[in-house]
This record gives sequence, structure tokens and C-alpha cells, in this order.
Amino acid sequence: MLQAFYADVQKYIESNEDWVGHMLEANRINTDEMRTRGFFQHCELNSDHVIVGMETAWAPLPEVWDLMAEKYNLSYVYISEECGCEVYVNTDSEGRFFTDRYLLNYFEVDHLELAPDVLAKYGERLREIGSETSYYEDFDEVLDDFKEFGFNSENVDELNECLDLFGIKVYEFELE
Repeated sequence: MLQAFYADVQKYIESNEDWVGHMLEANRINTDEMRTRGFFQHCELNSDHVIVGMETAWAPLPEVWDLMAEKYNLSYVYISEECGCEVYVNTDSEGRFFTDRYLLNYFEVDHLELAPDVLAKYGERLREIGSETSYYEDFDEVLDDFKEFGFNSENVDELNECLDLFGIKVYEFELE
């Protein structure tokens, strides 16, 4: 079933019919009243699992994955990021495939509205940290990036209160 699932997804990617809804409809899966706005981007077959990359709008599509898992008799985990809606989900509680638990989105320090004294004191370090999206496996890693700022935070909410001064935020993936 794993190979059949891979072959089906790969067929849609290669045919440029990569909209998730097309695959569901072709498999006679009723998609009425279901969000299917997503596109397959890549698919990789391994010995005991398939990795599928998708781009969706606004939120992950767990209902779609539930239906596909049922059809192909597979189980699944996923990680999802939707920055605009601040949706960050990682269903891999064991960390077998997806170990990320926290995320700091890319930001440009020069576009932050920082007081000149704050920019002078922290600007260079903020440029280093914010040069790209950063992923973290545990909260201690997050704190390491911000230790120079003297933040003594017990959790991500406390850290974000401190980071609010800089107009940036660390997100914690929800474990569903």
C-alpha cells in the first residue's frame, strides 16, 4: 500500500494535476464540504515511509490525510506552518520524522521599529538571529539564541513578552 500511495501521488505531481482534490476525486472520495486547497510539491519513497511535501492555504488538511490514510491503510504524521494565520502544528509527538518544536520566523532588523539605543545595543545580534527562519528542537536551544539579551524565561510565552520589545516572536508547534 505504501508503494501504491507513492505511485499515485507521484503520478499527480508528474502530470501537473497536483491539486489534492484531483487525487481524492479520482479515488471516488467525496470532497463536499471539505477543504482540499493544496498542492503536492514532492514525494519521496523510503523503505518504510513516504515523505510528501504539500503547499496548502491557511491550515493543514488533516481531513484529507485521514481519508488518504484510510484508503491506503497507512498511518501518518505531519508538520505544518502557516505563518499568516500563525498555525504551527507537529503531530509527530515521538519526534521520529519531525523534531522541530519551536520556530522563529525570518525578520529584517532594518524593518523593525527599534529605538536607536536598542538598535545600537542589539542590532547586530538580531541580524544574525533573524537572517533566516530558525527551527529548534527544545526550548533551551531557543534560549541560547537569546541569552545575550539577559532574558530569564521559563517558557515561550514569557520569552515572547521579552521579545515583544523587538517586534519578533517565537512560535511553539502544537502537538496534536
